[in-house]
Amino acid sequence: MGVKNKNTEQSTPKNGFFQTLIENIFKSSGPEAEKKRKLKAIAKAFQKTKYHGFYKTSTFEVLPPFAKLFYDIYKIIAPAQTMLHVNENMALYKSQIISYSLSEKQIEVHAHFDEQQIQEMSRKIPLPNLTKQIEDDLATFSQEFTAERINKTEGTYKAFLLFKEFCTYDYYVLLKKFNNRLQENNFSVQPTFEKINAEYIIDNLKDFISIAYSLVDDSIFWDDLFEFIKATRGSEPIPLSNWKKIIAKIKTIKASGAFDLMVRHITRDPRYEPEVHYSTELLVEPYLDNLQEEVMSTISKISYAQKESKANSFCEQIFGTSDISLLKNYTSGINSTFEKKELNTFIYSEPLNYLKAFILEYVKKDIREIYDVVVIRGQWDASLSAPMSNAYQELLKASDAITLFDSELAEDGSLGTKIKTLLPKTAHDPGAENIINRVISDSNDQAHGFLLSCTQELVTIGKTLKQLIEDYVKPKPVLVQNWRELERYIDHPMKEFCVNIYKKIYLFVQLMQQYLSE
Repeated sequence: MGVKNKNTEQSTPKNGFFQTLIENIFKSSGPEAEKKRKLKAIAKAFQKTKYHGFYKTSTFEVLPPFAKLFYDIYKIIAPAQTMLHVNENMALYKSQIISYSLSEKQIEVHAHFDEQQIQEMSRKIPLPNLTKQIEDDLATFSQEFTAERINKTEGTYKAFLLFKEFCTYDYYVLLKKFNNRLQENNFSVQPTFEKINAEYIIDNLKDFISIAYSLVDDSIFWDDLFEFIKATRGSEPIPLSNWKKIIAKIKTIKASGAFDLMVRHITRDPRYEPEVHYSTELLVEPYLDNLQEEVMSTISKISYAQKESKANSFCEQIFGTSDISLLKNYTSGINSTFEKKELNTFIYSEPLNYLKAFILEYVKKDIREIYDVVVIRGQWDASLSAPMSNAYQELLKASDAITLFDSELAEDGSLGTKIKTLLPKTAHDPGAENIINRVISDSNDQAHGFLLSCTQELVTIGKTLKQLIEDYVKPKPVLVQNWRELERYIDHPMKEFCVNIYKKIYLFVQLMQQYLSE
């Protein structure tokens, strides 16, 4: 029994030894152990770089030489940083780069695009001719942007974006972590820097890497950029030679991998890869698109102003005022609500309002009087009077149809109720937006139909009236045989009355053409 117990006691340590050995083998191949090995390898790799004095891997501390590098860069780029902080208007820089790149011909043509000059030209040149001239100038301006000119302009712009981002990096905030007494933009005394915990600057370092690494592309036109800055400012905020020294230093750092190794070790993330900012923003094409949009918008404003001026003039001559408001629902007043929700708008409310007013004031009064006297009582060929008779009847029908159309758009009307119900839902329901847009679009089509058909009917009446006036003054009338008899049924001189109606119709047709010709 004693021997057996002794053997048993001796076997226990042996089994424990193998168990520990097995556990250590498996433990050493686990994810955490693998990560530790990688971090150790990263530390060794960093120690072999020429920048090993920047960071102490054993204590995770960033050392003064690291801060001195950033201070030296800060000291060089400070004037550029001040320049860029004074004016942060990117639109101005874009405009300056474009202006700098223009040919002499483009500079000459570009003067034609000034809004004030276009307004001046519109007073001397008919709008269709002016529009054609502006379009030709835009084509000439665009064609002068050859592939070579575009490449140089885009290259200068890309270089400027990179230069701006690098120079406006907050070096002061980073450096103040190494010396809390550091004064911003004060380089009169060389500061001393203390070592700090690396975690304090890890985000700053990552940001710097993403910006700085984008500068080392050999295709960047730094010479062109500095020529541009000198041409627009009169001097360089940084000597080009100093800037190129910074670029060379960053290239060396990037090639060494020192900063990447630092980040991996500080964050304990062996898989870290830098995220470098490469700008893909273009300058020339958006500029040309915007220029064309602005110029054509000016033309549109002039066209609208001219149309409004003519329309107001016609209204004054026809109605004695341009302030006419008969329709209650198909009006421009609700358009602001539609526009806020980016919906379609009522586009024929103004001319349809004029049409309704003309039918009430002239068709149902003066034209009706002529119709009752000349068409009904006149002795003339029915085939000649039929077009005027039919046109008159169609205008009366249109008047009722317009009233019904407007009432359907009221809040309690079939279409107005639909709009009122769906309007609050448009923010989250595309279906509601589509239905309202369709209602508005169909309403515009219907309004356009009223304008077109009624204008055509008025043209028919106008043509017939012209023939009747010419017939009335003949010694021996041909169309109407009983003019003298008809004069007894009208309280006005026949000729003057017909001429006045004809003039009103002519003016109204001109008014409608301002809207139907769009």
